[in-house]
Amino acid sequence: MKDLRARMFFSRVLFATLLLSLFYTVSNFVAPYAIPAGTAVALDGSANVVDNGALYNRFPAYPMVIYYVGDAQCHQMAVRTIVLNGNQMPMDARMTSIYLFANLGLISAIFAAPSTSIAEGLLNAFPKRLAAWGRQHLGPGVFAAVVVFLGILPVAADGFTQLLTPYESTNATRVLTGIPTGWVAGLLVGVMMTSIRQVGIETAALRSRIPAA
Repeated sequence: MKDLRARMFFSRVLFATLLLSLFYTVSNFVAPYAIPAGTAVALDGSANVVDNGALYNRFPAYPMVIYYVGDAQCHQMAVRTIVLNGNQMPMDARMTSIYLFANLGLISAIFAAPSTSIAEGLLNAFPKRLAAWGRQHLGPGVFAAVVVFLGILPVAADGFTQLLTPYESTNATRVLTGIPTGWVAGLLVGVMMTSIRQVGIETAALRSRIPAA
């Protein structure tokens, strides 16, 4: 139990980020139930632009904030968004999946052995045999690059295929392709935080060994 607590709070910033991410993720599922059915529909707009502020201003404070945050990031196209309680979720299926599984990435970073090297820290998040293989045959840097590439590849392939061809993926496909991207994104952010913390610890230890002038 003591080791678990130490790992959870090794980086308090990371732990706080996980709590905030979990709250926001859950809120994306709760918000459609906090407004009357059929209220948040036909929200199609542009990504990185708030298109439906006039509608959200009529919502209670909690769902209003969640829908505003979702709209600021996502196009909210109805055909690409999961419907709950007769309302579109605040973000489309792919982004909902990415946020959901980013939490698992953050948790993976919490339980990975910390390192001053981001690549080494990412490597430490994998099972020992796979990590040992990656360290021996690829090196931490190349292994980390491969992991990031494979994480974003499904989303990139599905997204660009939709952009360049008449193909339209299903929400199930968007959820599935969002899983590796979300996990890798959460893991990368989390490992960065533990790396910063580890650098601070090792720097403090080094300074403590330097004799005072």
